[in-house]
Amino acid sequence: MFKKILNLSIALAKAEFKLRNEGSYLGIFWYLLNPLLMFLILLGVFSNKLGQDIPNYPLYLLLGIILFNFFRQATTESTEIIYENRGLIKSINFPRQALISSLVLKTLFSHIFEIILFVIFLFVFNVSPYGIIFYPLILFFFCLFIYGVSLILSALTVYFIDIDNIWTFAAFLLWLGTPIFYSIENQGWLFKLNLLNPIYYFISIARDLIIYARIPEIWMISGAIFYSLLFLIVGLIIFNKLKVKFAEMI
Repeated sequence: MFKKILNLSIALAKAEFKLRNEGSYLGIFWYLLNPLLMFLILLGVFSNKLGQDIPNYPLYLLLGIILFNFFRQATTESTEIIYENRGLIKSINFPRQALISSLVLKTLFSHIFEIILFVIFLFVFNVSPYGIIFYPLILFFFCLFIYGVSLILSALTVYFIDIDNIWTFAAFLLWLGTPIFYSIENQGWLFKLNLLNPIYYFISIARDLIIYARIPEIWMISGAIFYSLLFLIVGLIIFNKLKVKFAEMI
């Protein structure tokens, strides 16, 4: 069953990725445009203010943007994926969760190009790129977390259509609350708030290993694993419980 879902997910992700880039002159470079422009704008605004005391602030900022962009893109698209494939769902019997995993894989494809861009920036700012060898492990658990959140959102949107708009606003608040363009050191209440923010763990671990060449604290690693498995399990439970009426609800 797992192999069937994986093969179907990969096939769907490849088809969607190819379709999205078909006829585009710039192709994959469109995926780099959004994080790059966001990076340049935030760097210009905050580098002499919020980023003044943060070592290698440009890399600190860019990595945060790239990781959050992966999360936001996949989860936002998950709120529409069931409705976008309603014809397929009503006519063919197939594992419904393959739609969600294919979405995460498709977003992962574009994320890989963003990471390649980040590696180039490592060389530009004369930072050793060796820490990037740890990134696949971080990415594995991050994908599990994103998959779990996407399962929850995609299933709930079928029953509550307003989830789409609610999540867009919630993702924006999460963007502001996550230390992407600022640091939360010596900010007690904001630090405690981010302990409940799974993305904070993944971004902090990635920065420690890749930019600052230091081992993350054990509680940070444990938090990332805990949240990834928690959301994966909850997502699977909710999705499997609600998917039986997808064809009726859409």
